[in-house]
Parts: sequence; C-alpha cells; structure tokens
Amino acid sequence: MASDRNYNRKVYACAIQNDSDGDIKVNFTYVGVPTRQGDIKQTHAELDVEKGKRKYVLQKIQTRPTHNIIEVIEQVEVVRANGSKMEVKAPFEGVKTPVNDWLFTVTNTEIKSVGVWSEEKKK
Repeated sequence: MASDRNYNRKVYACAIQNDSDGDIKVNFTYVGVPTRQGDIKQTHAELDVEKGKRKYVLQKIQTRPTHNIIEVIEQVEVVRANGSKMEVKAPFEGVKTPVNDWLFTVTNTEIKSVGVWSEEKKK
C-alpha cells in the first residue's frame, strides 16, 4: 500500500491508451480494504484494450452501513499479446492530488503515467 506521506496521491479511476503494437490485457489491483471481520479484501479488475484504443476504468465504491469507501488503484499490470508483462505501482508519477481521470499510456516498452486525461483532451 502507498505510504502515509503519499496520502493525497490517489488514483480512483483512469483511462488506458494502448499505443503498443498489439492488443493488451490490463489488470488493476486496488488497495486492500478491511472487512467488518477484520480481514483485508483486495479487489481486482481486468480490461482488454485493442491496439490504438482507449478504455476507462470507473471508480469502485464499497458500500458500508454507515459510509462508503472509494477504492484506490494500487497497481496497473499490462500483459501484451506475446505474454510479456509490465507494471507500475502507486504512488504513480505526476499524481499530486486524488483523481478520477488519470491517463496511463502503454507502449511496447513501458506504462507511462501521463496526467489528467480531461486536460490531455484539451491539447
């Protein structure tokens, strides 16, 4: 889990732009959230992104009797069509405040933490 000093550097939802030479599978791991029984529940999400396309992962919320918990993306792992894997872990480069619209781009060699995709669209 990201350390306390990175408390505000959270990504709740993001876009993945596939700029690689082939289709990719993206696996998201979220920060573990304690259950009422005291166990840690860590959730995951998967996304298939075709070459040249952009897809979005929406915010995940756990509803509790007295409050809601917004889940935080802890790791982004990409599996390319050839089986090779890449990953980036929180805190993600460039994130300074909690965001719901962060952009990651995937090339043949890396996952880039780009910035707020709504700002990127304006360029």
